[in-house]
Amino acid sequence: MLKILRSHRVFFTLFFFWLIILACLQLAFSPTEMMFWVNRHNSPFLDTFFQYITLLGEDGFWLVPLIVYLYQYFKEKKDVKTKAIMLIIIWITKGIISIALKNLFNLPRPMEVYEHSGRAIHTIRGLEIHHWQSFPSGHTFTGFAFACFYMLVAKNNRLGFLWLALGMLIGYSRVYLFQHFPRDVFAGSILGVAVVLGIVFLWRERPRGGRPFAV
Repeated sequence: MLKILRSHRVFFTLFFFWLIILACLQLAFSPTEMMFWVNRHNSPFLDTFFQYITLLGEDGFWLVPLIVYLYQYFKEKKDVKTKAIMLIIIWITKGIISIALKNLFNLPRPMEVYEHSGRAIHTIRGLEIHHWQSFPSGHTFTGFAFACFYMLVAKNNRLGFLWLALGMLIGYSRVYLFQHFPRDVFAGSILGVAVVLGIVFLWRERPRGGRPFAV
C-alpha cells in the first residue's frame, strides 16, 4: 500500500490538501454560510457547466469504460481481465455502501432545510432537487472512486491531478446545484478513495493476488 501511495504521490498529496481545505472551511463557517456563498456565485455558464459535470458522478456514465474493458477481455488483452473484475467489484461495493449509509442516516438535503427559510435560492429550471438522503454524496463517492481507480491503472502517473480535479469538480457541482451540503461531499471524497484502496489492498493480499496496477 505504501508503494501505491509513493508511486501516485501527486494524486494523494493533492487529495490530502483537498480534505484539509474542506475540513478547515467546515470548521470556520457554518453549513448555511457555505451553501449560500456557493449559491450566490452563479452564472448561466456555470449552470450549464455543472449540470454536465455532475453527470460524471452518475453510475450509468461508467458503463462505457466497463464495456470497453469487457470488449478487450474477450480480445484477450493483457491484465484487462483483472482490471475489469476490480472495476465491477468497486462499482458494486461503492453502490452498496452509498445506499446503506443514505438509508441509515436519511439526513435532509439543503432544499428540505432552506426551502421555507425566506432566503433567495438559485436553482436551475428543469433540474430536479432532492430533499432527503443527503449523506454521503453518492455522485462525489462515485467520482472519487473511479478517479482513483483510473489514476491507478493509467500509464502516466503524472496525470493523477487531472483525475483528482475531475472528482473535485463533481463534488463542487453537488453543492452548486443545491443537492448536497459540503459535509456530504467531504464524506463522499473519503469513501470513494478508501473503497478503491481497500479493494486493491485486499486483492493484492489474497493467496493468488495479482498486480494489475503500475506500482
